[in-house]
Amino acid sequence: MAGTKPSDLGSLKVGQYVVIDGVACRVMDTTHSKPGKHGGAKVRLVAMGIFESVKKEHVGPASSRIDVPLIDKRKGQVLALMGENVQIMDMETYETLELPMPEDVEGIDSGVEVEYFEAMDRYKITRVISK
Repeated sequence: MAGTKPSDLGSLKVGQYVVIDGVACRVMDTTHSKPGKHGGAKVRLVAMGIFESVKKEHVGPASSRIDVPLIDKRKGQVLALMGENVQIMDMETYETLELPMPEDVEGIDSGVEVEYFEAMDRYKITRVISK
């Protein structure tokens, strides 16, 4: 699954996902300013990249549209550790993927079941499910 869908900027909440400058991000903070004499309400988003830890900000009218990534959470089994990469097999499709070793997830070893994200044609291991 790849791609995005449009969503209202004013309806986004902390913890949801958004695409800013072509980077899939998780919303860390939102600030709403009230409508004034010369315009509508504004929303300021602060977000952190999912795949690389890049801080992004976006400011726009609350009624405007912004892209939200379609994220597919999947389960896989670790087949092999290959230096900086991990080879996993999807538990549903039995497809084999080679993903970079995540720095923030511990306990990855051969035979372990993991959860991973697929968003915008990129993949990331998010957590270890069972050992």
